[in-house]
Amino acid sequence: MDFVIDSKGKSLFLILSALSLALLVTIAALLLWLASPRLHEMSAILATAIIIAAVAFFLIVTVGMVILFAVCYGKRPIGPFHRLIRFSINVIFQVNMLIGRLLFIPKERIEESFVKVNNAFLKAGRQRFKAEEVLILLPHCLQNHDCSHRVVNNINNCTECGKCVIVEFKDLSKKCPVNIAVVPGGTLARMMIVQTRPSCIIAVACHRDLADGLLETFPIPGYGILNDRPFGPCMNTDVDIGKVRRFLDHFVISP
Repeated sequence: MDFVIDSKGKSLFLILSALSLALLVTIAALLLWLASPRLHEMSAILATAIIIAAVAFFLIVTVGMVILFAVCYGKRPIGPFHRLIRFSINVIFQVNMLIGRLLFIPKERIEESFVKVNNAFLKAGRQRFKAEEVLILLPHCLQNHDCSHRVVNNINNCTECGKCVIVEFKDLSKKCPVNIAVVPGGTLARMMIVQTRPSCIIAVACHRDLADGLLETFPIPGYGILNDRPFGPCMNTDVDIGKVRRFLDHFVISP
């Protein structure tokens, strides 16, 4: 069975990306037009070099966005363009957030849309990984708030009481030799990435942390899963571990 990505809502990020790119190109062209006479007075070679560099930069970003649209809407294989697409997204992302703010679009909607776009082009990459090359990062808020056993950095400290989803990830670690880490924040997550040097990351987090994390881990492929927050943020959150299992079944090479 093919691995299905929940793609509903990804259009928001892609539309904002098109607007952001158009805005950046317009601003850059206007600035170059205004500065061109002064630059030519200083040095014709310098002026030409700056124009060529600007054109090349925006051409690269545009090509990356065109390929991203083809991947998300045409379901085309990503080929060797993973780094190009991620570079383009990194350039565009903050401008998307700014335009979204001006249009009164909730920040979480844009971040969720970005996660779905990210997952779509990860699937299109068609890469497969060894289990030991995969790192699963879990937020500490998945652990039951009243639990006295510290599972940060060592999921085996879970006593398997069944009051939270951590027990299911402990069981998963026994069946599949992936790296699993429960982390309280971005600093420790970065440390785990440095220590394990994964080829792929599965990250579970809230909207902001997940979007920021997927951007920061470039160029490592990352699959994002938003956690459920029945009691509000950062307390007794939950996640459908079935999404993790389906990803592993599709992308991890069986021993």
